[in-house]
Amino acid sequence: SRNVIHKNRRIGVSMSGIQDWILTRFGHRVVQGWQDVRDESGEMVKQPVYKPEAVAAFDGLYKAVVAADQKYSDELGCSTSVKHTTVKPSGTVSKLAGVSEGMHFHYSNYLIQRIRFQDSDPLLDALAACDYHIEPDVYTKNTVCVEFPVRAAHADSPDFASAGNVSIAEQFATQAFLQTYWADNSVSCTVTFQPEEADQIAPLFRQYRNTTKSTSLLPYVGAGFKQAPKEPISKDRYFQLKNNITGDVQAAFAKLHPTDTKGLELVDQSDC
Repeated sequence: SRNVIHKNRRIGVSMSGIQDWILTRFGHRVVQGWQDVRDESGEMVKQPVYKPEAVAAFDGLYKAVVAADQKYSDELGCSTSVKHTTVKPSGTVSKLAGVSEGMHFHYSNYLIQRIRFQDSDPLLDALAACDYHIEPDVYTKNTVCVEFPVRAAHADSPDFASAGNVSIAEQFATQAFLQTYWADNSVSCTVTFQPEEADQIAPLFRQYRNTTKSTSLLPYVGAGFKQAPKEPISKDRYFQLKNNITGDVQAAFAKLHPTDTKGLELVDQSDC
């Protein structure tokens, strides 16, 4: 294993917040339209047409990573990496940054994000002091569920798309775009689909079988479960919940725990 690692020098520079960045940079999603073409087996398929500026930008970023790898490898006197770029799922990191997760579209333009805490967590009293909604977890003992109202970037943009309304075809095409122009490792992708789109799954896998490395699929259920991690809500409901929050959590924590000189920090988080 060590010899293979030494020989391959594999790295994997990832991106996150991709959908937010695309709308900020280009004002449009990467898939601009579709054209009918015949694939290598002679079957007619809907081939995505990508925004040229996005193609140039992502391809340029990939080439910059390859050039940097060459420079560092020359300085270190080692071989260059056999792979350079990837897209991780990026769930936790994206939540902390407040951006779309990895390559995925936001779950909704406005939503409740529910986070589970052990009922002894010292952060809970600070959250309660700021009037975040907290309730016992209905599934797990000694656990509580805290609700955070979230507004996605570009939530009110006419070109905003969420996991609840973007087509399964566009999600497959977006993964193929990133696999073609950015990632030479795998692009992590969970495609959400509506019941009426299920018959498209097999044809789309066939269409992109030589482009993407792996794809997961998940039926979109919206608010179909009790205390779902993510629940779509209306804009009015978002502002109602947001206005119920009365303070800053960090300030509340400092006031409630004046002898805790470390303040808020992650501890015992060595396992991801």
